[in-house]
Amino acid sequence: MAEKTYRRLPLRELLTDAEKRTRDLAEEVGAHWTARAADLRELSRPVRRRSHYPTLLALLNAMQRMFEVQEETEEMADYLLRELDEIREHARRERLSRQG
Repeated sequence: MAEKTYRRLPLRELLTDAEKRTRDLAEEVGAHWTARAADLRELSRPVRRRSHYPTLLALLNAMQRMFEVQEETEEMADYLLRELDEIREHARRERLSRQG
């Protein structure tokens, strides 16, 4: 879909793609983001299961993975929001064309 502009896509294709991207975003948050947050929380808890003293490198790596997943999630959400804005505009144009 990267080759096509939003305005050239029919509303049905926009809705289908937005639905797919919504599922992908939900999966990203549910699976990846939550897992990375749990890993980071595990390292930063006062009582740890693995080691009482995690290395600074382990903590930094967990933070880096969390930042990476956050950036990916943010990009996915931004793209979805732009697509939803185009769907709203498409519907608005359709409503105006039917009125006039």
